[in-house]
Amino acid sequence: MTVFIASFFVGAEKMTYDCRIINVDEDEVTVQIGDATITGFANCGVDAEIGEEVKVEILLYDDIEIELSEDNKMCIERLGKSFKYSIWGVLDIENAVLKSLIDFEIDQEELYNYGHLDGKYVRMDVLRLDLIFE
Repeated sequence: MTVFIASFFVGAEKMTYDCRIINVDEDEVTVQIGDATITGFANCGVDAEIGEEVKVEILLYDDIEIELSEDNKMCIERLGKSFKYSIWGVLDIENAVLKSLIDFEIDQEELYNYGHLDGKYVRMDVLRLDLIFE
């Protein structure tokens, strides 16, 4: 079992996770972080073999949509074979994070219209998850 560790770098403001590489198909990479399996877009590729453990930063790509969820759940669901995801969790406006199986940083500007959802269970839809490997 792989345990994720969030690392915060002072000044750089990025969150990285320890992950295990599950699959690499050109710019499509699947990783395991704790109980979450994520397939994302790796524009810069990955310099690791399947089964190796590396550090990854996950970025939300393009516009996001957030709505109140009637389900009090935390999960990450890939939509078909695309890079699109629906992510359920608790929205933390002050820290600009969606707390789910793993935490997803959200640009403060994206949260301008969602203050009424602070501390509530939400579903966030995102066009793509970008993976940046260290």
